[in-house]
Amino acid sequence: MDLQHLLPFIITGATVSILHAALPTHWLPFVLAAKTQKWPYKKVVAILLIAGIGHILTTTAIGAGVVWFSMKLNESFEQIFILLAAISIFLFGVYYIVQFFRGNRHSHCDHHEPHVHDYNKSSRDGWAVLSLLSLLTFSPCESFIPVYMSAWQTGWFGFFVLSGVLAIGTITAMIVFTSIAYYGMKQIRFQFLENYEKLIIGTIMIILSVVVYILESDHNHGF
Repeated sequence: MDLQHLLPFIITGATVSILHAALPTHWLPFVLAAKTQKWPYKKVVAILLIAGIGHILTTTAIGAGVVWFSMKLNESFEQIFILLAAISIFLFGVYYIVQFFRGNRHSHCDHHEPHVHDYNKSSRDGWAVLSLLSLLTFSPCESFIPVYMSAWQTGWFGFFVLSGVLAIGTITAMIVFTSIAYYGMKQIRFQFLENYEKLIIGTIMIILSVVVYILESDHNHGF
């Protein structure tokens, strides 16, 4: 099997991976976290790359199973991934809302205890990073699974080529959309958002978790 015969699958895979990575769940949480945690661009991209790799590895592992067993993904197994992804976003949102109220209640102590402040910031960063990594790692690109299935006759050669296409398309799209949103948000400065950004972001994340779970569940039950 040569690349010429794989070309239709490569084009399809590239299109699917880019469109899937363009979904807000693949870059918006990173931009929102960067805005709240005041992360520099390089840190956001580093976290994005690690999360993207986890996302790709989960998808390729499922794809390998498709090639190996030549069967479709079990619905109950996929449902677990969707639930884990939704819970991760939900907890992320709850965390920011809690931080909003805690920050308002104790903001007058911030300049008195710099070491405690640094420790708390480090803790918040770690929690945020873990949530972002979990979000994509437990949310494989289910749209790419049919591409693996349709090309099962190409064997492992086709699998590795398509996995490369998935990796390049996904990472590239995620970085592009994250960069646009990151630098776009830096130009927006409203006092209201500065005062209530954690509450707003937390609420958005909770709503997003519900939407992700409902839409993905309906999508799976529709097939």
